[in-house]
Amino acid sequence: MKKYLLWDFDNTLAYRDGMWTQTIYELLQEEGMAAIKLEDISPHLRTGFPWHTPELSHEEFFKGNSWWEHMNLYFSKIIFKLGADEILACKISSRIKEKYLDASKWSLYEDTIPCLIHAKEKGYENIIVSNHVPELVELVEKLGLTDFFSEIYTSAKIGFEKPNINFFKKVLNELGETSNVIMIGDNYRADVEGATNAGIKAVLIDRKNCYTDNTCIRVTNLLELLDNKVFINEKGD
Repeated sequence: MKKYLLWDFDNTLAYRDGMWTQTIYELLQEEGMAAIKLEDISPHLRTGFPWHTPELSHEEFFKGNSWWEHMNLYFSKIIFKLGADEILACKISSRIKEKYLDASKWSLYEDTIPCLIHAKEKGYENIIVSNHVPELVELVEKLGLTDFFSEIYTSAKIGFEKPNINFFKKVLNELGETSNVIMIGDNYRADVEGATNAGIKAVLIDRKNCYTDNTCIRVTNLLELLDNKVFINEKGD
């Protein structure tokens, strides 16, 4: 019987300091817009990404545009609002993809690789299921994680965002045998509720220990999973 662990990516296995806000901030600084602060940027990014409206399919959300075509226009409008002229806003927006995916800006958590190794030793197949950009596979490779995963699913390719049940149905249909599947992620709504609604057992990774909901399995670091019988240490192991 196959056993699968479905892993979220951002803030579960890896992180980029400041995420999109920091990316835009760095580019603004490089283009001489030194007066713009991080706190000026972040309010503009609270809506507008596809994962902010997961009830919509990408067909509905992007309306025929590619992922980056849509997002570049979205970013350029924000940068224009921050004070750049249209030409500069388009220039900065066109550089966001490369800057955001710069692997030197990303870090793995200390517990990521030890837990992935242990999971494979226990006979689990590790699979990434993430709300992410189309280039997630390339980013995972640059971070040296490819060999730990049998599949990598990004919402940008699936066409739905977690917690939309169609995201999980797509993954489960491709796995085939799904009687032993566990989801691990840091977002309660996307990862825990989404997986649960699809009939998947879920574990919340709460690194900042800020969730008070005790209705789900919760750990503060991935190493805790090694001793969690519900998760890995099956009877007889």
